[in-house]
Amino acid sequence: MKQRDLKVSSSAIGHLSLEYHHLLAAMDLDVVVLGTGLTESIVAAALSKAGFKVGHVDANPYYGGDDASLSIDELVSWADERASGNVQSSAYLDNQRKRFTDISYTGAVPSQSRQYAVSLCPTIIPSIGPLIESLIASGVSRYGGFKLLEQVALYESAGVAKPVPGNKEDVFKDKQLSLLQKRRLMRFLMFAGGDFEDKPELQTLEHTPFPAFLKDKFSLDDEAIRAITYALAFCVSHGDPTLPALHRIRRYLRSTGRYGPSPFLVGHYGGIGELAQGFCRTAAVAGATYILGRPIVSIERQESSGVGQKQYTIQLGDVTEAVTCDVLISSHDYASFLPSSSASAVTPLPSTGHVDCTWARCVAVLDRPLSFSALRQDHEGSDETSQGESKDENGEPPTPSKKEVDTAVLVFPPWSVPTGSQSTAVHVLVTGEASMSSPKGKYILNISMPLVEEGLGQRSAEELLQPFLEATLTLCQSEPVQEGSPSAVQPLFTLYYQQHPYSKSSPGDNPPDSSPLLSEPLDSAHLPEIADGMTTSAEVTFWRALELLKAAGCKPQRKSEDGEADSQDAPEIDSLWPPLEFVQEDEEEW
Repeated sequence: MKQRDLKVSSSAIGHLSLEYHHLLAAMDLDVVVLGTGLTESIVAAALSKAGFKVGHVDANPYYGGDDASLSIDELVSWADERASGNVQSSAYLDNQRKRFTDISYTGAVPSQSRQYAVSLCPTIIPSIGPLIESLIASGVSRYGGFKLLEQVALYESAGVAKPVPGNKEDVFKDKQLSLLQKRRLMRFLMFAGGDFEDKPELQTLEHTPFPAFLKDKFSLDDEAIRAITYALAFCVSHGDPTLPALHRIRRYLRSTGRYGPSPFLVGHYGGIGELAQGFCRTAAVAGATYILGRPIVSIERQESSGVGQKQYTIQLGDVTEAVTCDVLISSHDYASFLPSSSASAVTPLPSTGHVDCTWARCVAVLDRPLSFSALRQDHEGSDETSQGESKDENGEPPTPSKKEVDTAVLVFPPWSVPTGSQSTAVHVLVTGEASMSSPKGKYILNISMPLVEEGLGQRSAEELLQPFLEATLTLCQSEPVQEGSPSAVQPLFTLYYQQHPYSKSSPGDNPPDSSPLLSEPLDSAHLPEIADGMTTSAEVTFWRALELLKAAGCKPQRKSEDGEADSQDAPEIDSLWPPLEFVQEDEEEW
């Protein structure tokens, strides 16, 4: 198979059994990574494959941290621990209760609850970008499976969601568009898919609100502007600037066709939580040690370490022997455990999206699919005019059909729901059996709303998102639904909560060579940018960790022909991932 192909399978990794915790007595490590979120898992895998001795620790009994994929049972336990003051607390849980608030859920836990995989960090993955390239270069693609996103649709009214053409071919075949509309859309897509930075259309308008740019420079109508702004560029608000929006559209257009007609992939078994576990598996195969489900008791730093003495000593709950290392990397979840000298935040290039925003989130489980509207592309007796939509033999617009979806994104632009937000777009990621996220006949809705508008965070997640959930449920009904009327379809289970950003470290607090390192996620409010931002952050953290390891005298090791570790002939590290060894694959597994 070509290297760029992704294996359509998924497998799990078992963590270190604590029956063997006595082995930690001999475990003097080069680096310890705290937290198994996607960013930290990529860093751990890259350092382990580079030849360093890596320990990877998480207080949770599962992989993924705040990016985890959980069964419904695990999700309920996760919510109870963070919502209830009666659950036995810890420093880690105290941090989590500040980050996740306003938690409530209704409905009984569905049957077959362990067959669900609910993502705590819903996202879609562009087919071209840092995460896909890391999955391929690291070999982690062997452990993960993916489903091509079927559709992106805009909500129009109760019971109506219209798929958005995502490429030039779709625009050309769309019978709803007049010839004039098609010409204007094609002109824009040609512009957005090319090297537009120096084009006269963009000069001095890089920071102009994107909808205004589309109207002024390409004479697009309001419907086309809304579709491009919110379903192609995934803008959050009417004021999102033009240049970042164009950059996103160009990447998505160039992603189309790599694995199919959609530019986006959805990871099996809940998405990036499963991918984080795949990176952990790769790290473990390369020699990393994993310890899950044990709280951190203390972390001590030696002010001046002598020859052979490690800089950090980490004591874990129910583990007698301490873990020692020279370099410590931590997610923000464990920042309160770090020595009082504080940590150095690894800050990637600034995100082009909104940063440091709170999210309102909703998880809903349904027992019937959503249906998006679609117009027949090739129907007999139709005739397309130059001035309007296609007509049937009686001169009437063709009757819309509906198509059930298993894996899709539904976009609510601002103002689309009368009782919802009038300034911020809301996204609904739909996953079903085909993405290995739920049992047959069941579907998961993951509704996300970035609270970028001042004052929205004062309202509960349920108050903010319930109008959008109710509007989404109207797409499950075969009969027309009046706008604002309650849906006859009700979820089996719902969970609402708010997710707050980490407290960012000030760049002036620490010298540039300080350690431990705090991995900084590259925040974005744009749904397809989240996972790639985490990957970019991981790469920056990796190179910073290499500098510290070199300063501490740690040398990467590779196994010699007799299987012994040898640091004398270790190659110079010049890339995030070393070349892959050839592995013979059974083609029937692809």
